[in-house]
Amino acid sequence: MEKKCFVALLMVVVMMCACWTGVLAEDVEREAFTSGDYEYALLDDGTVEITGYNGKAEKLTIPNMLNGKKVTSIDDRAFYRCDSLISIIIPDSVEKISVNPFAYCRTLKSIFVSSEHPYFFAIDGVLFRKADSCLISYPKGREYTTYNIPQGITAIGNSAFFCCDSLISVAIPDSVISIRDSAFSCCKSLTSITIPDSVTSIGDETFSSCVSLTSVTIPDSVTSIGDSAFSSCVSLTSVTIPDSVTSIGNIAFSFCTSLTSITIPDSVTSIGDGAFYACYSLTSITIPDSVTSIGDWAFSSCTSLTSITIPDSVTFIGDSAFDFCESLTSVSIPDSVTFIGDNAFSGCPNLTLTVPRNSYAAEYAKTNNIPYTYPDANDWLNN
Repeated sequence: MEKKCFVALLMVVVMMCACWTGVLAEDVEREAFTSGDYEYALLDDGTVEITGYNGKAEKLTIPNMLNGKKVTSIDDRAFYRCDSLISIIIPDSVEKISVNPFAYCRTLKSIFVSSEHPYFFAIDGVLFRKADSCLISYPKGREYTTYNIPQGITAIGNSAFFCCDSLISVAIPDSVISIRDSAFSCCKSLTSITIPDSVTSIGDETFSSCVSLTSVTIPDSVTSIGDSAFSSCVSLTSVTIPDSVTSIGNIAFSFCTSLTSITIPDSVTSIGDGAFYACYSLTSITIPDSVTSIGDWAFSSCTSLTSITIPDSVTFIGDSAFDFCESLTSVSIPDSVTFIGDNAFSGCPNLTLTVPRNSYAAEYAKTNNIPYTYPDANDWLNN
């Protein structure tokens, strides 16, 4: 039951592009108002946030006033699935656009603001925020296969390129320091990307479900790889993680079904829950002696994995960490391990554990009827 529930959760989180994967604003119960085709909410300062649009316009100019109140904000889902929009003009009154509100506007080709806009600017129909030089929205309906992010941009915003199906490559300048959550999620034609060495963090779901992505270069400036960052990149065959990275997020590489090998650098201290879940082609993995914990389901269902050595820095092996690794024949567990979770090695019919005498791992093997041997003995204990 636990296995089925976890798989179901993963499928919902990382494989359904129909679901919103960006980081949405926290839902707050507010009284809803309407004005023509617009839905809006009143903010504390008496101004208006647009929360919805029900019109069918192809070329839309957002008003700066609704029912006599100034429009200052656009909610993250205000233009959800407005499939008729081709171009949109944002008025100078708008001060806040946090997450890309146009991510599901599949025909949108251009976003415009005035040259005097105090908070935003547009270059060739792409929207940017002035305060942090952040690319907010690349219109989904553009048919270009390549895009060069302008030099001087420092951040790629949440869901900025979400489901931009035409893009094959994106050039990221060395001015960018942050790639935020879901920035390139579900860009199904994106084949490769080079992250410049100015970038320090890769957000959650940044490249999730980029099904054509075959390779990625992560520079040694990056210190963290977010949750689901590369999940369901089914064409990704190899990835090099630099020794600057200290943590690999939950389900970071889950369902990377073509990934054959990966080397984790000795800077990493933790491997997140489900980090390599269902990497069916993964045949080898090197865990460095910096790692102290291996999360729940970390390597679960890696059906081609044959052997693994756990270094003596590890103290914790989570629930179902290696379950259903059907080809796994040997795992060496050091004396340092003081916790092994439930079903950590279930569904591994050919597995023999190598464990120290009188260790926690030896007792775990006995209790769970797992064949084991000692590293300094020829005799087998088969329980």
